[in-house]
Amino acid sequence: MSRAKLISPITKQGLQKKRVAAYCRVSSNSADQLNSYANQIRVYTKLLNSKQEWQMVEIFADEGLSGTKADNRDEFQRMIHMCELHQIDLIITKSVARFARNVKESLEYVRKLKLLGVGVQFEKEGINTLAMGDEMLLNTFTAIAQEESQAISQNQRLSIVKRMELGEYVDSNAPYGYRLENKVLAIYEPEAKIVRWIYHIYLQGWSTSEIARHMTEQGIPTKSGKETWTSAKIKYILTNERYIGDCNYQKTYRDTTVPFRQFKNRGQEDMYYAKGTHTPLLDRDIFNKVQALLEKRQKQFNQTESLNVYPLTSRIRCAECGSIYRRKIRNGVPKWVCKNHLEDSKLCPSNYFSEARIYDALASMVNKLRFGEEDILGQVISKLEVATFEHKRNNKAAGTVSQSIAEINAKILMLDQLRAKGYLAPEVHQAQTIELRSQLGKLKSERSDLFETRILGMMEDVKKLRSLLQEVEAPLETINEQLLLDVVKELVITKKGEMSVTVLGNLTFQELL
Repeated sequence: MSRAKLISPITKQGLQKKRVAAYCRVSSNSADQLNSYANQIRVYTKLLNSKQEWQMVEIFADEGLSGTKADNRDEFQRMIHMCELHQIDLIITKSVARFARNVKESLEYVRKLKLLGVGVQFEKEGINTLAMGDEMLLNTFTAIAQEESQAISQNQRLSIVKRMELGEYVDSNAPYGYRLENKVLAIYEPEAKIVRWIYHIYLQGWSTSEIARHMTEQGIPTKSGKETWTSAKIKYILTNERYIGDCNYQKTYRDTTVPFRQFKNRGQEDMYYAKGTHTPLLDRDIFNKVQALLEKRQKQFNQTESLNVYPLTSRIRCAECGSIYRRKIRNGVPKWVCKNHLEDSKLCPSNYFSEARIYDALASMVNKLRFGEEDILGQVISKLEVATFEHKRNNKAAGTVSQSIAEINAKILMLDQLRAKGYLAPEVHQAQTIELRSQLGKLKSERSDLFETRILGMMEDVKKLRSLLQEVEAPLETINEQLLLDVVKELVITKKGEMSVTVLGNLTFQELL
């Protein structure tokens, strides 16, 4: 009987350790929360070092930040980036609420990490995403965390609104020229004198752009310490009622649902105007004169803008800085120039270009397209027709979307079953169902777009372009305005006069001015 002999390797390969990171977060800067933050770091450092099969990568920690929006958390984003680079195998965190209070974002990141082979282990709930057969359990806990966050936000909001009604609310964000001392706005004289100068010089005829440029040149820092002032910042100072000791509460408002986005209040919510809430920095008469001048200049600007509309208006973009070109008369000649260059040549290195040269270049482009020997547009249409046929014949993307739609429908059915058996609270069932149905609507729209491909729309535009150009019977000396409006979508001009012309069908051609 034969016998096998063991041949041992020279060196045995050791068990590969799992690369593990921990994520901590606290949502305020209070002393208690910071103690909790430091404690989380100590606990996870000890835990990671105690596991022989684990190799600690790093402790990622965000402090004083809300969990309702992942984009605001730098450490969280850095951790995700390291996962994308395959430098982490497992993430451990205290609870679902610490990871995220936004159902949608939580599931998106968990799914993304799962595809990368990275698991997330939630200590409190006992969930490991790689070991889950389905995401429903995580979905449930995240929805609960989101509901808690919204309840806390709503309670805080009611408290703030009550203080606004009484004129007792103090915004933690003090305006330029003030400092917050013992929850009271106190004048900060080094900045206050600059505010008074801004109001004085504006009444003397300076524009907000001129004031901003002067303050930047003088090296005066903004409230946030930046070196550059903008016209918008100056206008904000000129319209801020807090400089006369009043407060207009709730100029902006936030969503009542996660992720609590902020919007300008245009009548959606109540506003509260309280007089004499703090020491005024300006005389009320000066403030009112500035408001009247601002309104007068705005009306003049609106009238000018509404009267001076040309075929090229809002169609020319600067290749150097991205701004829109404006029409100006120089020495009796109409020319077009970048808005930033017009305000200050140092802001943008572009140049003035005569309207006649632009029209001539457009006429040259039309002539090339209309009388080109190789029938440019005919070839484009042929290729688009082939692409459309191939897309319809081999549309794997639409099949993948259909599979995703089927999976979401199955999850909605499961939610209904859990609710019927009493395993799921009504509010949680509602939150999850709304989210899933929202995803379902987007997927159906995406599938429709995939079947009714956008190539068809592009092809129709190119056919329309060819039809319009076929009406041109002789070589153009200059383009007529109606043809320009019908055909040209955008012009992009470089400082050297190189012009890119985008026409119907999103086709782009180059011309030299």
